[in-house]
This record gives sequence, structure tokens and C-alpha cells, in this order.
Amino acid sequence: MADLSGRVVVGCVGPMTLIEVEDVRDRLRDALSSAGRVDVDCSGVGETSICFIQLLLAARTSAAARGIGLHLKQPISASMRDALERGGFIGMSGPTRKADEFWIGVP
Repeated sequence: MADLSGRVVVGCVGPMTLIEVEDVRDRLRDALSSAGRVDVDCSGVGETSICFIQLLLAARTSAAARGIGLHLKQPISASMRDALERGGFIGMSGPTRKADEFWIGVP
């Protein structure tokens, strides 16, 4: 759904495994072709596989190449945060690293 500023929110709800990622991929591709900014809402994400995380990284790279902002709405779900921690994408403890900012926002 787009608002007047050209912002589109792509909602992700339920398990984000290989099967579900195809739908999200298509919605992200559509959003990136028509918006100036894309916000991905992962607050309702359940089981999270690495393919979903890879999809978000690829979408972020594609958006940057087009000059489009791609951001994760905060907060992300606990299960997604767990998958990001287990995969080493965000720190499990200690201060927020620069690399964490895309995933968990800027403190």
C-alpha cells in the first residue's frame, strides 16, 4: 500500500520459509518498481529461515542501486531476531554494532 509520499509498506506475517518467501519477493519487486521508499513490516513474522534474510539483503542491495530506501519497521518479531542472532547478522549482547542498524534500527 502506497501513501502520498511514495512510501510503500510490505507486510510479512507468519512463517517466512522457502515457500512463503516467493510471495514476499514478488511484493518487494512490485514495491521497488513503484515507490521512493519501502518499509518492510516484520513484526508478525513467525518461523524465520535464512532464505528470508537473504531476500531482505538482496532487496536492500537492489533498492540502493535504484536510489530507493528500504527499511525494516521496528520492532521485528522475536523469532526473526533469534534467527538474525543465530546467523550472526546481529550481536547477541553488548553495544549495537553499525551492521545491526538495518535489522534493529538505530538506537
